[in-house]
Order: sequence, then structure tokens, then C-alpha cells
Amino acid sequence: MLSRRVLLALLTASLSTTALSTVALATAASAQTPLAQAEDDARPSGWRPNFVTRVPEAKMKAAFPKGATVTGKAQLGCIADKGGRLVDCKVLREDPVGRGFGEAALSVVGYERIATKDAQGAPVEGRPVRTSFEFLAPGDANPDWVRKPNGAEIANVFPKMALDKRVGGKAVIRCKATVEGFLEACRVLSETPAGMNFGGAGLQLAPQFRMSPKIRGGRAVPGGDVTIPITWEEPRGSAPINTTAIVLDPPWNRVPTLAELSAAWPKAATGVPFGQAALRCVLMKTGQLRSCDVISENPRGKGFGKAAQDLSKLFLVNIGPADAKTFKDYKVDVPFRFRDPAAPEARKLTKPRWIRTLSAEGMAEVYPQAAAKAGVTSGVGAATCTITATGELTGCKPARESPAGLGFGAAAVEAVKAMRMNPWTLEGDTVDGLTVTIPVQFSLDVKAEDAVAAPTGKPG
Repeated sequence: MLSRRVLLALLTASLSTTALSTVALATAASAQTPLAQAEDDARPSGWRPNFVTRVPEAKMKAAFPKGATVTGKAQLGCIADKGGRLVDCKVLREDPVGRGFGEAALSVVGYERIATKDAQGAPVEGRPVRTSFEFLAPGDANPDWVRKPNGAEIANVFPKMALDKRVGGKAVIRCKATVEGFLEACRVLSETPAGMNFGGAGLQLAPQFRMSPKIRGGRAVPGGDVTIPITWEEPRGSAPINTTAIVLDPPWNRVPTLAELSAAWPKAATGVPFGQAALRCVLMKTGQLRSCDVISENPRGKGFGKAAQDLSKLFLVNIGPADAKTFKDYKVDVPFRFRDPAAPEARKLTKPRWIRTLSAEGMAEVYPQAAAKAGVTSGVGAATCTITATGELTGCKPARESPAGLGFGAAAVEAVKAMRMNPWTLEGDTVDGLTVTIPVQFSLDVKAEDAVAAPTGKPG
């Protein structure tokens, strides 16, 4: 059930009826976008440099190593000088090795500049800086924008607390682009001011972006990190701000099945491989949705918004009788991804959200007897299952176990029977029919207060 405490925890955005000042959205998806993971993993001094100037795209193309035939990457370790230049640079790594990408990076790093002071106002001179480059082979391309939310759509997710206090803010999110051009596995890199949930608002926008896919060797491939800075300007004007709380990613009790999604494919979308839509609906105390407005649609005019509205009747949030008595007005944003039913399966489970897991006591009950008799007090088992339209797990089979031969694989199958994931993803997909492999850690001495963390799960 969706308790009042859960509801309050989910209230992270609001809808303003007053026009907000300009909402700025900047992007970093060019060929010279820094390798996100490399910078995240390598901050030897515990600080993040603010790059204010990057290498021009023409210079990157001109620096592509002679004789190289594939896209390559290189990472440099440098020192910041007084003027924000990167000096004394050395090649830390390159991929592929020995094709000249390290030398190419050294030839262009001089174009880069970082801010001369850090976020606290201290000079950065003398600090170590790592910077990364990607050199695209002819014909290759990184994800580029096909569609971005407009100012009104970004303003629609203005965080409630910030809106009430009339505070503007910023967020930077990072996502991976799929072959279809959707964004997934998004996470918040930074948000300011802290505690206002601008990061969460940025994640809420992710389903409304669309990109061209990453191209390697003449074909579309998955991957490609995209960094998206988003700015919400401070609300201005004396008109009162009327807000309605929005529930984000509620625990769904019922969502459309894969067959129902396929049946909803618009007739007007013939020849269109993919589509997106997002709705903003009123959440009733019965758990049903009503008065759903289309807040984004791509491509427009192909019927995806109408299809989403028709499917909205199939959603249900489980709200208990006690909560229904004190239920207030809420709204909920529901993203949708549409795919041509005739196309091959392209859904991918990225990061499932578990809404029911096995308790510590339950874990102890399914501990394998063979292991207990052998004096083995801990082990790991994994089960591979098919996910139903309601997020339940079915057809589970042992995938692996350690130590072997003591029943941990079979115990994992028993453990996951009690689990359930949210059946509708943050990206706007049903999990119906997908497979997942779930690792389970067992301990013979599990205490009631030491609840087992929910496993993340991996696509099967």
C-alpha cells in the first residue's frame, strides 16, 4: 500500500500556474565531451575542476591520428596554472593503445581552460587535473539531440520546496543513450542549492529527452554518456504561486501489459520506429488516474499522446483504506516509451526498484539445510527469473551459487519468490516479460534488526 509516509517522501516536484522566468538548458554531447566516468573516478585532490573552455570540434577532427581507423580515447593528467591552463600534462591511458590518441590529446589540451578558483573561491593553481578526450573516426558520431524539453516542460517539474521559497537552482544529470535514442541509467552529478531536490527534478525530465544514437563503424550501438546541465531561474513576480504536489515513480499495483502496449501503437505512426509521451494525471484516492494531460510527445502528431491517455486507464496505485480517508490532491507524472510492435525486442532492464523484498527472518527460514549441517554460515546464490506485468517473479531457476553444492542456488529461488519490483520503470517501460538475475547474500546468523538490503538485479 502507498502509505502517507511514502507519499510524502515521493513529493518532489510541483506545477506552477504562474509564468516563470526563462529556463535555460545547456548540453554537452559533442565529440569532445569529457569521459564522464574517467573524471568521476579520478579526482586525486578531492575536487572537481570547472571547465570553462573546451577544445573546438574542428581542432578535435584535425587532431585525429594519421593511420588510425577507429574511434579512440585518451586521458591526461595535468597541473592547473594560474590562468586556468593545463600544463605539464602526461598521458595516463589511451584506448586503443599505440594508435596515437595520447599524442593527439597532448596536441589539443592547450585549448582547454578551467576556472581559476574552485567553488569555495580558493585558487586552483598547482592542483592536479585529469581530462579526457574522445577522437571520432570518420563516419562515427556520438549521441546528439533530437528533442529536448522546452521551457514550460522544465518549469513543470520545478521542485515544490524551491518554488514555495522562490529559489532558483541548477542540476547536472548524466545518462546513457540507448540505440533507440532514449536516455537510461540517469543519475545526479550535482545540484544547487542542496536540499531543494533540483537533482530529482532533472531526473524527472529524462524521459522527455530524445537523442540520435551513438554510431560506431557505420551502425548504431548502445552507450554514450550524455551530461545535461539544467537551470531553473528564480520565480519572479508578485502573483501567488498555486502548487499541486506531484508523486514521482509511485509503487504501481497495475500497469499496462506488453500486449496492451503493443495494441496501443498508433495507426498514424506507420513507419515510425519509436515514440515517447509523458502524462500528468490526477491521482485519486482509489489509486486510479484521471484528467491526464499530455505534457510531452515526440514525434508530435503521430498519436503517441492519445495512446498514452488511453493506457492511463490501466494504471493503479495501491492506496489503503486508512490512507484514502486522509488522502489529499496529488498529481503523478507517467512517462511512456512506444516501440513498433513489429520490431525486435529492444527493452532493457537498467535499475529495477524493489517494492517488496524478503525480510531478515524470511531469509533465515530459507537458509539451505545442507549448508547449515556442514557448518557453513554464509553463502551467495543467484536466481534467474521472468518478470510478470505486475512485477512479480516467475519461472525462477538457480543461476549460480557459492560455495557450490550446498543448496544456495535453490535457496535463492525460494528467497526471490517473495520479491516484487515496480512494474513500470522511470524511463517509461513495462517490465512484463523481461528476465532478471538476482544475487542473494545468505547468513545463518541474520538478526531481525539487520534487514537485508534489496538486491539490484541484473538483466537475465
